[in-house]
This record gives sequence, structure tokens and C-alpha cells, in this order.
Amino acid sequence: MQSRHEYPRGVLGRLPARVPQTVFAVRYGLLFSGGTLGLLTVALAPVLDERHIADVSLLYLLLTLVAAGIWGYRVGLFAAVAADLLVNFFFIPPLHTFTVQEPTNVVALAIFLAVAVVGATMLALLRRQVFIAEARRAEAATLLGLTQQMAHAASPRIALDRLCFATARALNAKAAAILVEEGNWRILATTGASNVDVPRDEEALASQAAARGEVVRFGAAAHSVRRRGNSPGADARLYLPLRATRGVRAVLRISGPIKPPPLVDAEHILEAFATEASLAIERERLAEEVRLAESLRRADEFKSVLLSSVSHDLRSPLTAIKAAVGSLREQGIEWSDEDRASFLATIESQTDRLTSTVSNLLEMSRLEGGAVRPHLESIEAALLLEEAAQATAATTTGHPIERHAPDGLWLRADYGFALQSLTNLVENAAKYSKPGGRIVLEAGSERHRAVLRVADEGPGIPPADVPHVFEKFYRGTGAAKSRGTGLGLAIVRAMVELCGGHVEVQSSDAGTVFTIDLPLAAGPAR
Repeated sequence: MQSRHEYPRGVLGRLPARVPQTVFAVRYGLLFSGGTLGLLTVALAPVLDERHIADVSLLYLLLTLVAAGIWGYRVGLFAAVAADLLVNFFFIPPLHTFTVQEPTNVVALAIFLAVAVVGATMLALLRRQVFIAEARRAEAATLLGLTQQMAHAASPRIALDRLCFATARALNAKAAAILVEEGNWRILATTGASNVDVPRDEEALASQAAARGEVVRFGAAAHSVRRRGNSPGADARLYLPLRATRGVRAVLRISGPIKPPPLVDAEHILEAFATEASLAIERERLAEEVRLAESLRRADEFKSVLLSSVSHDLRSPLTAIKAAVGSLREQGIEWSDEDRASFLATIESQTDRLTSTVSNLLEMSRLEGGAVRPHLESIEAALLLEEAAQATAATTTGHPIERHAPDGLWLRADYGFALQSLTNLVENAAKYSKPGGRIVLEAGSERHRAVLRVADEGPGIPPADVPHVFEKFYRGTGAAKSRGTGLGLAIVRAMVELCGGHVEVQSSDAGTVFTIDLPLAAGPAR
């Protein structure tokens, strides 16, 4: 869209892209035409006579066409008549009078005037068509740019803010805002401050526009925005109703001064912007409904599974702990040292189980609620594998641990998230691997990414369960024989994705391999 200090290129040569519009005022064209024709006459009259009328006429015709091409039809008509009179007065005998003796000269003057007028008219029309085409191109570019900005906006709310800025820029207005009525009128998006309150006087104007379904103008904006000669004041405001908002009344408010570029159909742009605003408001409502429905679904799912976990994963260890404590407190039975040790071991193991269950539930809720943010840093792969092996030494007893990592391999991740992810995968491998089966930790690089693998020699995951193993609370077809809430792998996926990575699983009768890919990182300078 042209700014208020821009003007389309002329048709007679390449005029500067940025020229003050005052230069193209009619008065300047009249001054230019009169002055140039006068100077040309002063230069040619002393040296040329009636034998050079054709040459003189062509020079005057050229100036006439230049004036028409730059300043339009009125200036071109003035230049044509003035040139015809000058040729008659200074070059057609008898000189210095408008009397013409020879009929052929009368015909020549008439033809010159006709050619000059027709040429000026055609150039003026061509000039106007060029301006109109430039204005339409600018309108199309503005609408296309608006569509692209809104399509790439991160959210419907950001798209509405961008629409307000585009509207104000397209009309050279002071500001723009979108007002919606939800009980009271409030500002949904604006180019200015984020204040959501709407003054009482504006509420009345917005309600009037929404009720009528037509534009309401206040102050100097009461004139049509198509005209540029209105000199709208700084207090001018325009309220454009927005449609297709499913019962929500909304208006697009534009604050003056409103100065659309020349020949630009401002009302057409406003209509297009209003349509985009209506669609964006509708998208925001739909997105909000989707977010609310998803939140309710996830809350309901979490509640249902949490109740299931409380009824089984929490009640079972509590029952075992209470039974062991009750047995130890039994006064009528003399327990042996082995029995007491067994009861204490039961209490300890079931307490660990309770701690793990509660920790997983809390960790999953923190990850989903956005309460934690990753601190990305460069991590040496070999050191990470060694830390994971040491952290799981107690739970992998009886399973040989193998580590393979090349020297100098560094990855970028949150150290705590990466270590916890590997720890969960190793403990999962120890839980489901066959007795004495190896657990292999391997690091490498593929396609400019760091790759970490945890492989076991277990019976594998049933094919029907493979696509769902990373879902929250999913236990698979073997859930009846396994313990836990089904959150371990879901936590792994959440942590890896927060680090900018991806986790996947491959399983067969020979065992299961979990693969984590993370961004590569440069090691410390030596």
C-alpha cells in the first residue's frame, strides 16, 4: 500500500518512486505548462518563422503531451489551447495577432488543436488507468500480506492484533481496534495499549453499528472515506460491524485521521478486513472451545485413571504395609528374626512402590502443566550413559549392563531430563527383560543428530501395544502382570520432546530397543 508520501510512476519516463503529492497538484501543472510554453516561445519566436510551423508545432505538442501525462486531462487541455494560441500569435502571419489570412493555416491550427486535445485526453486516461492499476495492485498486495501474516500467526489473538496494525497502516489511520460485546463491550485486539475497557460513548456507537449492520462514523469521519479532501480530524472514528461471529457482536474501530492513499477503494479494503476479522474471531472462539474441551477431556481422563491408581496402585501397597505392621505388632505370636526381616522388607519395598507411583503422578502433572522448563546444555554422551548405569544399579541387579559411546560425542539437552529418561528406560528394560538378560546402552550420531539406544533381551512388546506404549496410563495387554501407573514411558516422551528430541520403540521376539534422538552439540574448546 502506498504511503501518503508516495505516488505511482508516471507514464512518460520513470518518475521517482517517492515524490511529494503536492508536486502533482493541478496548480503546479498549470504553472509548469504556462512557464515552459512561454520560455519556448521566447526562444523560438526570434529565430523561426512560418516556414518552420511544423517543427514548432511538434515541439509544442510534445510539451502538451508531457503535461497531460504528468498532471492529467485539465492541465493537458490548458496546454493544448495555450500552445495553439501561441503558434497562431507568434508564427502564423499576420504575426502578433490572432487573425489568420490563409485557409490552410486555419486548417493547420484546427488539426494541431485536435491532435493536442486527443493526445492529452488519451494520455490522461492512460495515466489514470496506470494509477488505478497501481492502486488495485497495492490493495491486492495489502490483502495478500494480511492473509499471510494471519495464516502464520501463532494464535488467533495474535492474528487479530496483526489485522489491526494492517488496517491502520492501509488507511494511514492513527489506530485500529476490534471491540466485542460479551456482557459489556471490551477491546479484543488493538494497535495501542492493552487496556480492555471501552468508554461509555464508544459503547453506544459500537452498539449502534452492530445493531444497524452498517458503518457508523463519528466526528469528521462522518464523510466517506473514499474522499481525501475531507481533512478528517484526529478525533475522527469509524465503526464497522463484523458479521459471521455466531451471536457475538463485534465492530472494527478505526481512529482518525483517516487518509487512504489516492484512488484506493478504502471501503473495499475495509470490507475485506472486516471479513478477515470476523473469521479470525470465529477461529479464536473455536480454538478456545477446543482448548476447553481438551482440558476437560484430559482432566476427566486423569481423574479416572488417578482414581483407578488410588484403588489399585496405592491401595495394594498400603494393604501390604498395614498387614506387615499389624503382624509385627501382634503380641500373641513370637516371630523369628527371619520373619521380622521379611515383614520389614515388605514394608520397605511397598513404600518404595508408593513413592514411585506418587512421584510419577506429580512429575506427569508438572510436565503437562508447563511448570518445568528445560535448561539446555552440552552433555557428553559417554558420561550420560555411565551416570544412567550407576543410577539404576540397584534395579538392574542380575542384568549385565553394556555401554558403548564414541569419544567426543556431545548432545544438547537438559541434563536432568536426559538422565531421567534413560533411567526410566533402563528400569523398564530390567523389569521386562528375561532373567540374566543383557541391557545395552549405546550412543552414536545419525543424520546430524545424537542417538541414544536402550536395548534389552526380553520377550518383546506385543505388536498391538507398540503404537500406544508412550501414552499416559497405558499398560498394554500384559498390564495385569505388571505394576505401575503406566506413566514411565509417557514421562520419557514428554521430557525428550521438551529437549527438542524424539523417542521411538522397535520390538521383536529378540528384545526391545528404545531410541532417543537429540540435537548434536559442540564439545568444550580445548
